[in-house]
Amino acid sequence: MALVTIKRNSPQHIAVRVLGVLLVVIAVLWVPTKMTTGNIDSMTNALALVIAASALNLVIGYTGLISIGHSAFFGIGSYATGVLVSKYGWGHGWSMIFGALLAFVFGFIVALPALRIKGIYLALVTLAVAVLFPTMMKWPKLEWLTNGARGISGIRYEELPSLPFLGELKGRDDRTVFFYWYAIMLVIITVLVCRGIVKSRMGRALIAIRDNEIGAEVMGVNLATTKTLVFGVSAALTSLAGSLSVARTGVVTADGANLTLIGSIVFLVVMVVGGAATITGPIIGALVYVWVDNYTRTASASGEGLIGWLFDWSAVSPASIILSVALIVLMFVAPDGVFGLVRRLARRVVVIK
Repeated sequence: MALVTIKRNSPQHIAVRVLGVLLVVIAVLWVPTKMTTGNIDSMTNALALVIAASALNLVIGYTGLISIGHSAFFGIGSYATGVLVSKYGWGHGWSMIFGALLAFVFGFIVALPALRIKGIYLALVTLAVAVLFPTMMKWPKLEWLTNGARGISGIRYEELPSLPFLGELKGRDDRTVFFYWYAIMLVIITVLVCRGIVKSRMGRALIAIRDNEIGAEVMGVNLATTKTLVFGVSAALTSLAGSLSVARTGVVTADGANLTLIGSIVFLVVMVVGGAATITGPIIGALVYVWVDNYTRTASASGEGLIGWLFDWSAVSPASIILSVALIVLMFVAPDGVFGLVRRLARRVVVIK
């Protein structure tokens, strides 16, 4: 029994929503004004994971289709920006749009097997895509375009644009702040697109497919159109994260972060940790994942604190071990993710009806 009950759309409910928005705005503004350059860069990395995990959430969380190949879509965005900016002189914005369109088409094609197979068999198909992509980028016959295993460098903005609220940006610190706001803009676009889809008729069709595919088809849901479209949109959004990462680092290689199978697993972990089938889940999951990863690596490297003392014997960073154990524990304590756990605890205090 909850302590407080609030009617939906009542003044109290509106006040709670306004308070939530204010807290988010304060947090967003606090990062570039109070944090160090290194921490701002880590937050930008977390925001890229928010984009990729939110896109994956559309396919797995809402539609119930298992995909382990989203690192390939991340790679498409990365290489589209890398090739078009460094070799053909395109602007980063146009290269990002082209990469999203290319990823949409590729995602549409990858989704075709989902029309006939599902479950573990679909997972194996997408797994093959994730493994094949970095190999193709290193293929000697494509080296004229991708530079093979060496990758592409020199992709950064030569001169950052002057923004009204940031002024002229030149130094390393200013560049870091610029890409933070760049990432915030892309996260907002991604969240709005995902929320728009989930709240629409198509979103109800996705959930119907996830819960009962045969029943959804009987009710008039076009399975072929819905599955291919959601895969295409998810791929396009994931490519935005790839373009962002390349613009931030200025380098793309086939074995780079999030372009290999490990990237697909990271996106999946972020989504599960935060809470699948929720809009807020991937945001919380990315922040938790990056914080835990950075903290464990820093603590183990310095040898300080409990983590440094426990893993003093290890010659390698224990971050992966700690993340794995934490994930196992989380699945027992909060199988619906951190957001689901917080929501469940909050309902013991406040219920909105």
